[in-house]
Amino acid sequence: MIKAIFFDLDMTLIDFMGMKKIASNAAARAMVKAGLKMNAKEAQKELFDIYLRDIEGDYPITNFLKKFNHYSDRILAAGINAYHKAKYEHLKPYPKVIPTLKKLKKMNLKLGIVTDAPRLKAFTRLDEMKIADYFNVVVGLEDTGRRKPSKLPFKKALKLLRLRPNEVMHLGDYPEKDILGAKRMGLISCFASYGYLGKGKTVWADYKIKKFEYVLELAKLLKKGKNNNKYKVISSK
Repeated sequence: MIKAIFFDLDMTLIDFMGMKKIASNAAARAMVKAGLKMNAKEAQKELFDIYLRDIEGDYPITNFLKKFNHYSDRILAAGINAYHKAKYEHLKPYPKVIPTLKKLKKMNLKLGIVTDAPRLKAFTRLDEMKIADYFNVVVGLEDTGRRKPSKLPFKKALKLLRLRPNEVMHLGDYPEKDILGAKRMGLISCFASYGYLGKGKTVWADYKIKKFEYVLELAKLLKKGKNNNKYKVISSK
């Protein structure tokens, strides 16, 4: 019987990469309009490439302008303002995340976040999406200094909630990180295929869901102790 569910954050609760690309493109267009001597499409591609190499970096727009010798405070300000405006317009959870979280809480399940993002950045996203209060614990990169699939982030969350591995399921979109890490720690693993962007190593989860809301049906089964430990796709009835 499970007592808690851990969630990855980006691409599990939110289409983070989709939001990031929209915001990055908005920044590039704004900088071109402010005087950046680059083709808009080229600027969009180059800036997003920098984001991909340092997805949680604090200075990607600055680094982009310096790389192409186009730095100026005027252009940087236009890029930053456009980026943040687009980011917060599109920083929304996947469909049915909020009602599903409400139902999971009504089942008296504890909910946690285990993410490779810095904890403050994780909280800013959760707060903006108005879902921070649903989670009993948020474990970010600085809590252990290790990224998934290390067992340490999962171990930290378990310790904070005083739970054993077999009492928890972890849902995530990244097989080589979320699923492998959860399995190493002894958690029940569930693959969020709706958020998967890669074509990397196959790591078989215990379960797979194609939409976020399907986690509710799985939680009902596992709360009753019906875990057959076999790969299974969970869908609506």
